[in-house]
Amino acid sequence: MSKFFIVNCRSIQYCMLPIDVFIISFPKCGRTWLKFMIGRTIVHQFGLYNHNYLNLDRLAALHPLVPRIVATHDDDPHWKKSDELFTSKTVYQDVKVIFLARDPRDVLVSTYFEQKKRAHIWIDKLIQKPHLQAYSKRIKPYSGNLSSYLKEEVGSIDTIIKFYNIWAENRTIPKDFLLLRYEDLQQNTHKELRRVMNFVGIKEVSSEIIAEAVKYASFDNMHKMETDEIFNSYVLKPTNKNDLESYKTRRGKVGGFTDYLNEEEIAYINSKINDALSDFYRYRTHLNL
Repeated sequence: MSKFFIVNCRSIQYCMLPIDVFIISFPKCGRTWLKFMIGRTIVHQFGLYNHNYLNLDRLAALHPLVPRIVATHDDDPHWKKSDELFTSKTVYQDVKVIFLARDPRDVLVSTYFEQKKRAHIWIDKLIQKPHLQAYSKRIKPYSGNLSSYLKEEVGSIDTIIKFYNIWAENRTIPKDFLLLRYEDLQQNTHKELRRVMNFVGIKEVSSEIIAEAVKYASFDNMHKMETDEIFNSYVLKPTNKNDLESYKTRRGKVGGFTDYLNEEEIAYINSKINDALSDFYRYRTHLNL
């Protein structure tokens, strides 16, 4: 049975809205890419054409076999210090959870550019949300450089690690839990997408539909769609078409952090990961990537 929630800009409260599956991630882990592939697969599987693939939760109203899937950053961790994060996830105990993880080093760099070059798009809406009132003074574009961002208390590496660890500790709370790693999704996209579709309850999807969804949601195609602003949404819109770092589909590169961080900075982050990150995510074994 679905649990009833209301999703209010990433804040989860009880309400008369049945949700079957949550996609949860720290920002910049590939959530938009995943949503595109899931949405495209659902649309073709059930013939629900001419609908926005980003609005997964709305697709459930169009066919009785489509589960209600909601994507959330859960607790807005990127605006919080590590000791400010909620540690209880009992609200998810009766639903399925897909936890999308990505190498914290890539997340850190990508989040920096998001906060630096894109945060101003939704600041006015964020500061009006009740669950973020206590943090409203810090909700603003980041003004420093990447080197300084690495050691920030709010939303940086300590927050990322703590957010991951909280979910590692709470992964038995949901009715069912699927860890999906961005790197695995990149390496074997067809296999991982099928694993996701099976998890949400949409099985026996043809290989042709899976392949088409993967092709449609390719980085190049998503980047073009963002450039052309075909979805007419700030979610998939660059703030400066001449600045690649201002795109939502910025690079999508595994290990791209090495293009931005020097050896000392990488060593600093690696030590944080090695000292504190749960082995559940298997990132501590790849620190020399």
